[in-house]
Amino acid sequence: MYRWLTAAVFLLFFVVAVHAQETKKKENVFLHPDKFYAKYFPNIKITYNPSDSTYIKTYPKNYMTVALHVLSPTIYANLEPSGAPQASSDLRTNVKTITGLSFSYRHVTAGFALSLLPPLGDPPGYGSSRYRTATIKYKSPIYILTFRFMKIKGMTDINAFNSLDLAQQTVYRPDIIIKEYEFEGIYNFNWKKYSYLSTIDYTESQIKSHLGFMVKAGVYSQQFYGDSNLLSVPQRPYFESFDNITRMNGFNIKLSPGAGGNLVIKKHFYMACAIFSPLNLYVNRLFTTEGIAHKETSFQWVLDGSASIGYQSKRFYAALRYEIDGRTAALTTFRYTSVYSYIGLDVGYRFKAPTFVKKFYKDTMPPGM
Repeated sequence: MYRWLTAAVFLLFFVVAVHAQETKKKENVFLHPDKFYAKYFPNIKITYNPSDSTYIKTYPKNYMTVALHVLSPTIYANLEPSGAPQASSDLRTNVKTITGLSFSYRHVTAGFALSLLPPLGDPPGYGSSRYRTATIKYKSPIYILTFRFMKIKGMTDINAFNSLDLAQQTVYRPDIIIKEYEFEGIYNFNWKKYSYLSTIDYTESQIKSHLGFMVKAGVYSQQFYGDSNLLSVPQRPYFESFDNITRMNGFNIKLSPGAGGNLVIKKHFYMACAIFSPLNLYVNRLFTTEGIAHKETSFQWVLDGSASIGYQSKRFYAALRYEIDGRTAALTTFRYTSVYSYIGLDVGYRFKAPTFVKKFYKDTMPPGM
């Protein structure tokens, strides 16, 4: 009996040890990025050519940047039926201030922002709105890859035509939600002498004025929906094939040329602007409460631009900037327009990154990054 018990204990120990070794092997590959890259991408080695140092200053690799962003937004969405602009939905938010933080180290920037101030001092009839967004960027002097998520909840239709109450000039829709998922890339053709990052991400500094040409490509998914019909009762007769729609799903493919320039004044002050103006391929799907969908494809005109004025030094920077992203899609029976514009203040500081940030970055990024 003792022998059988001893044999069983040794057998159990052997099985546990083998299982632990297999688990450890899996952990070594999938939970430890250095071993993951060594196994699946053994030849990967990311390298970068330096920019022209007479035009662009690159900060030391061990610098980390923390920035505060305070934005005053204008956000709206319009649905206009063909031939009846008086029955359009003019949806607005009451988001007054957006506050965000961002963190940059080497080739990665991550940030988030949300509306913090309560809806005080709103025009009569406006309801509460909430805003939040999260962004992560991988960038180099040559190109930038960005993933962004945005959510808005609660909008107010300011078109008095759509109100059932003659004493009420607006229609508050707390159930309406807009969600956007964006993945885009920007390629800088003049990266040797023109720094797009210096006024957008502030991880470089333009020290001599220059112009540059770029191209932006991306895919975008937008969800616009509510708990009930997106249209009020008075306006429904004017929207053909839009009688009981509760959700609009839009999918965009963008390819847009652009141009930008940085004007440097007395080394540390600058003025900058960049603009992209493309036509997007836009796929729109309409859903009813029964889940029936109507699909339509068209081109969407987009205005995408930014302008800023600011100050940069080795450690500190501050900038006042304006951004706009306006989109209009003319579909068969109606026109859909959405606009996101921001006036913002950016304040940031650069310092030597803490040891744990350097270690985490080194242990998780591919070789060379």
